[in-house]
Amino acid sequence: MKNNIPKVVFLLFSFGIFFLFSCSRQLLDIQNQTYKSYNRNSEKGYVVSFKLNSTTVIPKSVVINGIVQDISVANKIGDTYQVNVIAQTTIIRNYQVKLDKNENGIYFEKNSIIFFQPVKFKLITD
Repeated sequence: MKNNIPKVVFLLFSFGIFFLFSCSRQLLDIQNQTYKSYNRNSEKGYVVSFKLNSTTVIPKSVVINGIVQDISVANKIGDTYQVNVIAQTTIIRNYQVKLDKNENGIYFEKNSIIFFQPVKFKLITD
């Protein structure tokens, strides 16, 4: 009987390397990723800020502490995005907070495909 263990180990190792390289191409260079909380005029939430160097992907929404907020063109200033994530409000009538089970991160669109990238936002305290 022939021993196939080295072949299996080699195939698993090759698959693992391929998987790591294919995933690393999806990861984007996100810089200055911060958030801070606010509480003003019957509204609570977070101001999320990040810099994106890639122009080939479009950030669609941000997830912070389980809350999802869509990103609009108005949120972009140069290559930096600043998004107001509303957690609670009485100012906007019938406003519904959108929740997400993903960790903190950003949803992106590239070639009509939506993907999620986890991001470690740094909390800024005043």
